[in-house]
Amino acid sequence: MNAEQYLQAGHRQICSRTDKLIALVMCIQWFGAIIASLLISPRTWEGSISSIHPHLFAAIYIGGLVTVFPVCLAIFQPGEKFTRHVIAACQMLMSGLLIHITGGRIETHFHVFGSLAFLALYLDWPVLVTATITILLDHSVMAYFNPTAIFGTGVSAEWRFVEHVLWVVFFDTFLITSCIQNLRALKKVAHREADQEGLLYQAYHDALTGLGNRLLIQKAIGERYSQRKQNPGQSFALMAIDLDRFKEVNDTLGHLAGDDILKQASHRIKRHIRGEDLLCRMGGDEFALIIDDCKDVELAESIAERIVESLNIPFECGPHTVHIGVSIGICLNHGAATEPAELFHHADLALYKVKNNGRNRVLVFDERMRAETLHQISLEHRLRNAVLAEALHLQYQPIVATGSSMLGFEALLRWTDEVHGSVSPAEFIPIAERTGLIVPLGNWVLRQACIQAAEWHRAGKNLHKMSVNVSSIQLAHHDFVSHVLQVLKETGLPPELLDLELTETALIQNHGESQKSLDLLRKFGVRLSIDDFGTGYSSLSYVRDLPVHTLKIDRSFVKDIVGSSEARLLVEGMIDMAHSLNLRVVAEGVEDTAQLDLLDRAGCDEIQGFLISKAVNSDDALKLLNDIATKQPSESSSSQVTELRPGRPAIAIAS
Repeated sequence: MNAEQYLQAGHRQICSRTDKLIALVMCIQWFGAIIASLLISPRTWEGSISSIHPHLFAAIYIGGLVTVFPVCLAIFQPGEKFTRHVIAACQMLMSGLLIHITGGRIETHFHVFGSLAFLALYLDWPVLVTATITILLDHSVMAYFNPTAIFGTGVSAEWRFVEHVLWVVFFDTFLITSCIQNLRALKKVAHREADQEGLLYQAYHDALTGLGNRLLIQKAIGERYSQRKQNPGQSFALMAIDLDRFKEVNDTLGHLAGDDILKQASHRIKRHIRGEDLLCRMGGDEFALIIDDCKDVELAESIAERIVESLNIPFECGPHTVHIGVSIGICLNHGAATEPAELFHHADLALYKVKNNGRNRVLVFDERMRAETLHQISLEHRLRNAVLAEALHLQYQPIVATGSSMLGFEALLRWTDEVHGSVSPAEFIPIAERTGLIVPLGNWVLRQACIQAAEWHRAGKNLHKMSVNVSSIQLAHHDFVSHVLQVLKETGLPPELLDLELTETALIQNHGESQKSLDLLRKFGVRLSIDDFGTGYSSLSYVRDLPVHTLKIDRSFVKDIVGSSEARLLVEGMIDMAHSLNLRVVAEGVEDTAQLDLLDRAGCDEIQGFLISKAVNSDDALKLLNDIATKQPSESSSSQVTELRPGRPAIAIAS
């Protein structure tokens, strides 16, 4: 409310209280008038009804008339302007009636001033004007200004009238001045309350959408938990709501468009909730919703599904049509959450699970999520410590030509933790990417792999390449190229022996900047490969434009080429496409000679997989380098040696 509304509300409250107070006084006055008429006219209770004294008649009937009507108004229409003016007029008529009953005694005239003083409690000077006009008219009609009747002879009626008016006006002036001063004080209070409400509103509401903010929903959750102690049956649900792909809107269309989307989204959500439910914006593109009186998860899920359906409808943002989605995590307060903070945490856990599993849907919290999250938190903590302590290690998986000659290795990161044991890269690499650890971790892997490769190269080993995986986050880092060149300089590894493997996603994201970095690396002689080809975009247009040397077919395609003609044709098509672009082809995940034979006939250049060797430590990798090609099976003591294909040189297969 603004200051004027606060003033009106405060004044109405004052008038309402004054209505009731004066109504009570008028009831007392009525009985007082009846008693006064009995005391002053002792014959009123003697004789028949026809002999009733007129003062008693006036006290009962006229007094009742000027009392009952304003009292009813005070009860049924308190605080109204009409009510207080009627009360003022009737109160002054009661004063005139008392003067009349007492025979116009001079002391009863002070009742007029007492009534005016009471009416001043309204803090409404027009009410005093109404009262003054009423009493003056009453006195004129009742001839109270007759000098001989009241004040004796020798005094003119005109002078007595003027004198009485002057006294009333003087008293009214004093009261009106008091009313104005009190009204000014009331206005100051109203302005102060309006300012305080404005500050409170700003503190508890979001300026963009007008919704409540994080503080408001935290306060609301706390209040509901306090009420639940008194009413254990009270239940509600908390939804954590996050818009999908909103960052893309901000990045492509600008923040003004993003703000417009947020306002439209808040309006759509509000259309699907009830008046008693509380929707708040937590910040950015995150919202939170309290569904009151929610005893079962079906109600919360139905509301959430309607919200998802609503936000999947395209948004009109100026000349643009924008498609976003929404992910929602739900937690009911009668679950495991015993504190408000836990409830928020559980809803966020469910939301986090949705985000990591496809987005644009609804998920309700359960205890398995807590266990998974605790595991993730523990892994993240242990991984941070492991990165700082350089407690991870590298293993090396051989890459050979289909003609059975050793070419080199792919450096693979491994982590064995004291608490979690051997942790799969598929589990800890996403954590490293999400937390930003992938940059220092990737730099460490690159350095260690180059150190090892340079050592083998200086020892005269027949090493043609060392492959190192690079994430999209590393590639996007501003000093990635300079770091690679610095490592090559410090380790002394020839650039042509380093093969950086990048996924299709890494190459497509920030395509312009990525291509500049890759072009620069290629000029310095570093070799580049597309890793896991076929699992991402697989588009000829982007492969043609990239400065890469090698294409690695993902193991998911290789594993089915023996039993599936479709898989075989697909792999053959990939190989033909790569060769048409002058790219070498590496097949990953080769596990048996039948796969090798098909790949060889299809023209695949290199293979990698368990058929050759699993990933091994540096010592075993060195043995593989020492046992290549020229050795016969009987000459190899540390490794099992086999013939990959009849009539071709043998290569060691690590046991």
